[in-house]
Amino acid sequence: MSQKAKSVDSPLLTAENIKKHFPVETGIISRFLGDEEFVRAVDGVDIELREGETVGVVGESGCGKTTLGRTVARLYEPSDGSIHFDDQEITDVSGDRLKKLRKNIQVIFQDPMSSLNPRKTVGEIVAKPLEIHDLASGDEKRERVIELFEEVGLQESHLDRYPHEFSGGQRQRVGIARALAVEPKLIIADEPVSALDVSVQAQIINLMKRLQAEYGISYLFIAHDLSVVKHISDRVAVMYLGKIAEKGSTEEIFENPQHPYTRALMNSIPRVDKKRSRRDILLEGTPPSPSNPPEGCPFHSRCPEFIGDECVDREPELEQVSGDSGSEDSSHVVACHWQEKSVEERQEQDPFN
Repeated sequence: MSQKAKSVDSPLLTAENIKKHFPVETGIISRFLGDEEFVRAVDGVDIELREGETVGVVGESGCGKTTLGRTVARLYEPSDGSIHFDDQEITDVSGDRLKKLRKNIQVIFQDPMSSLNPRKTVGEIVAKPLEIHDLASGDEKRERVIELFEEVGLQESHLDRYPHEFSGGQRQRVGIARALAVEPKLIIADEPVSALDVSVQAQIINLMKRLQAEYGISYLFIAHDLSVVKHISDRVAVMYLGKIAEKGSTEEIFENPQHPYTRALMNSIPRVDKKRSRRDILLEGTPPSPSNPPEGCPFHSRCPEFIGDECVDREPELEQVSGDSGSEDSSHVVACHWQEKSVEERQEQDPFN
């Protein structure tokens, strides 16, 4: 059943300029005049995922990370942009092609209780994808479900129990078994451990890493907790107000964060090292409405490193961080006007030092 990755460098998923805009309910007159409003949940995102790789997508609630994941998985129709998966264009697939895509792209949801049918036993829940995709039936199906349960740390005796009879961590293991049943190439993990306590979080993360090593699965790992993302991701994309603020390798993002938003998120990670001298820079206010985003830099209204008019007048583009990791082919990019300034200029105003 092993599904080894062909190459870590081979792109499995490429999404370009992905947008997902949801219409806002307005009056009849507004719609008639063409003044319909939209929530720009995802507003022009590029993201790439290689085989056997984990890309973490992180940001505050409402930044668009869950919508991005569901759009990439084609649970939502993209408003614009293109999605290529396994060398095929999947932006507009439907019917049998979409069913085949569902087999190769699975989703683990945030709340395992709400994503599991309470009227079905967990054995029936895990078996369902096997039935939908005609992969097994009868005794073969039952044996496959037992095998999946063992893979995720559950027992055969659990098959006939219902979701409410399990702990949160066990329910999430059921969700992982269900996603694993059809041997997908990509799993979108949408806040898979946020509803669990810390000790159980570690168990689930270790389980996901083991399954990835065994089957060559790729993960798009969505989370708001940077400390979790750090332990599972090869690369990280930081989202704010429907856009990518910064992305790069995990090492580059955590060792050399360049965007003020990323730096503020890093500053919010709880630390036990009392000896480090650092100022706690907390973000003030709430993110602007995605139905009425600000002009210029989306983050300028909350930015602790605000420069001035250029932050308000011009939206920064993603640019490579110069000299990062001493490598010219570094994938570390940031959308911030500070990238155009000198190191000395930034140090003079940097509130994080």
